[in-house]
Amino acid sequence: MNSKERFIRTLRFEDCDRPPFMEYEGPWYETLLRWYTEGLPTPKLTRGWEFHYEPIQSDSVGDYFGFERRIQVPVDFGPIPRFVSRLVGETEEYNIIVDEMGVKKMVRKDRESMPQFFEFPVKNRDDWEEMKKRFDPEDPRRYPKTWSEELIEYYESLNLPVGIGEYPYFGIFSTARWFMGPENLLKSFFIDPQLVKDMFNFFADFLIKTSERAVKEMRIDFASTFEDMAYKNGPHISPKMFREFMLPAYKKLVGFFKNHEVDIFMVDSDGDTRLLLPLFIEAGVNCHWPLEAQAGMNVVSLREEFGKKLAFIGNIDKKALISGKKAIEREVKYKVPKIIEEGGYIPSIDHNIPPDVPFENYKHYVQILKKYIFKV
Repeated sequence: MNSKERFIRTLRFEDCDRPPFMEYEGPWYETLLRWYTEGLPTPKLTRGWEFHYEPIQSDSVGDYFGFERRIQVPVDFGPIPRFVSRLVGETEEYNIIVDEMGVKKMVRKDRESMPQFFEFPVKNRDDWEEMKKRFDPEDPRRYPKTWSEELIEYYESLNLPVGIGEYPYFGIFSTARWFMGPENLLKSFFIDPQLVKDMFNFFADFLIKTSERAVKEMRIDFASTFEDMAYKNGPHISPKMFREFMLPAYKKLVGFFKNHEVDIFMVDSDGDTRLLLPLFIEAGVNCHWPLEAQAGMNVVSLREEFGKKLAFIGNIDKKALISGKKAIEREVKYKVPKIIEEGGYIPSIDHNIPPDVPFENYKHYVQILKKYIFKV
């Protein structure tokens, strides 16, 4: 059984030789810099990275451990033209920039970290009408210059799962949040609900129209939205608000892919999303990741609650990898053996791996995981 078959059959709860052996998100760049000093070989720079989902800095990890991979169809769902990225100010520790999404933010000079946001490009309905002009699904730049029968044949020859969507532009709530900022978006649910509905429906229609060529010309195995619409104490909006504002757009989006035989539709969101999962299921979503452990997400209890209505990816607590080998063994033993026997689960870390995880601990995690996946 090849990687494509294994990935699809696992997430469909079908009989399979074993679950995929993969790290779905990978380490932060700073983590890699640490691991390179602790024994991880430096990456090879000769491969055609434009064809693969994974960024170049993750390849050394995949090659070292032999992880299975997936392919991301290179369709551009972002604003075209992009905003011009530029430096607009600086302090001793920070650069103040405007990024390609038009967001003004402050980022550290010395290391990778979450930025501090100052200003967002959509402040009112007029700004939104201008923003719409950057989301023309017919813009020829949305598909790469390499798009051809040759590219499609190349993808098929790799026998890897082929997906469409994911970070950072393939979402509904998340894209509106990028352009309005979280506070302004959440206020708009009450101040201007029609604007929010217009944005969500517009993005659903845009994603559908932009994806049409891909799903008609090649075999897509899964679609995945990036939402990040929850913190550790719960979702950003209530189930009632989700039903009113998001469910119609999601039903339309998921329905489009199901009608084109893309029957695996997953949602990526950090935080505690449990209150929203029944509504995502109602919309047709059948896989969720990365199941952030520190937000209370637990694949064992989630499986008990939702059964085969949802497949899962992730949930191995990154903090266990910080704590040491005994904690790693407890975490993997508790979550992995039972759930992989039931199917519908790909074990992986519950978010990007932070730099306080020693390479030795991560190697131990992989060794323990392989015992359950390969039964060795």
